[in-house]
Amino acid sequence: MTSLLPNARTATVWTLPAVVLAALCVACTSSSGDDDVQGSSSCAALVEYRDHTYTGAAVGDFRIGDALGAATLPPCDDTGDLDHATPTPTTAYAIEGVDPAVAVALEQSPDGVVYVNTASGKELPEIKKMIKGS
Repeated sequence: MTSLLPNARTATVWTLPAVVLAALCVACTSSSGDDDVQGSSSCAALVEYRDHTYTGAAVGDFRIGDALGAATLPPCDDTGDLDHATPTPTTAYAIEGVDPAVAVALEQSPDGVVYVNTASGKELPEIKKMIKGS
């Protein structure tokens, strides 16, 4: 009978972490129930400037230049209530060494993030070279 007691304790010791791990995994899954929607809990980093859409991209260090003018952060539908979402006005800034038709910066953006004009045809490595070349 003494050989069964250590096995019972071992099973109990391993069962508790397994139960805790399972509970944590369930807590981390999406509660929206809509598995086909990607990124439903956050919005893409977009800005609209001069009738073009610019997408946020990390490039590292760069210098912000002069203010270019009014820009808009489009409404975000991360809560599913687009009727109450409104665009947010902001200001676009030049990036030293980069044509504003290619990329702009925003004062409130995270460090190292620029907004690339999706219609410019420029890829991120090209933009990084422009920044380094300034």
